[in-house]
Amino acid sequence: MSDVTQLSMPAQISFLINIIINIVICPFTVLLNVLVIMAVKRRPRLQRNSNILLACLAATDTATGLLTQPSDILYMILKLSGIGDKGAGPTILDFHNSSLRALFVCSSLHLMLVTFERITAIKFTMHYNAVVTKDKLKVVVAVFWFLSVSSEVVNHVTGQTLYSNVLTALTLVSCVLFMSISYLLLYQETRRHQKRMKKEQIPAVLLCFFPAFIFLSVLLYFSGVVVMQSSLFYVVTPFIRTSGMLNSFLNPLIYCLRQKEMRQFVLRFLRFPTAIQVVQPIDN
Repeated sequence: MSDVTQLSMPAQISFLINIIINIVICPFTVLLNVLVIMAVKRRPRLQRNSNILLACLAATDTATGLLTQPSDILYMILKLSGIGDKGAGPTILDFHNSSLRALFVCSSLHLMLVTFERITAIKFTMHYNAVVTKDKLKVVVAVFWFLSVSSEVVNHVTGQTLYSNVLTALTLVSCVLFMSISYLLLYQETRRHQKRMKKEQIPAVLLCFFPAFIFLSVLLYFSGVVVMQSSLFYVVTPFIRTSGMLNSFLNPLIYCLRQKEMRQFVLRFLRFPTAIQVVQPIDN
């Protein structure tokens, strides 16, 4: 029996919807995050610690658009074609799951670091320069990447995903709780801070990461066997993966919403090809 007949009609519809969503969002995820990195690199006034951290987070989001989303699209296409469990299908799925878990962990840690930097700047201004330095940030970011990648290396060496699933679930819930608490603390500051915090990453994180945490928790509770054998698994899983990857698309939009200069850089770059087309040489 082929894979396509094993998938129920709701599962096939779910796969098709998520393929379309990811095909549309994937190039914008890469483009917008690359533009954020370029803006921070090219504009000296944007090279503050907070923006440097946003550029580091944009790098993880770029990796999501380059690795995780394309592999997810390819696997779902193979699954719908009836060869998802044959040939390169399992390898592509394994690569997607590994990159998804690693980038979930890395993005969550970066989001917490971004929030920690803001809390220190606002509530502990006198100690900010001693606590937050560019050298320290480089070390912490390098540790985040090492931790995220090494967890997947351990998975492949041991042949088990329990360690990485536990790490991913704990990191996601820690990120949601830490940022929610931080949001509440900063919300209690002045009215100026309240208006600013409305534009932070909290809504995006809650919307995008919390479903993935619930899903991983269910997998861990039932050891993954009962859930993966359920027909509902193939209906829900694509939306869980897409919701998590959607955060990488929303982050650069939030950066541009918060910072006028970064928004101007991105809009100017996006309008540049149009400007080139308008200015044409005049024939004699």
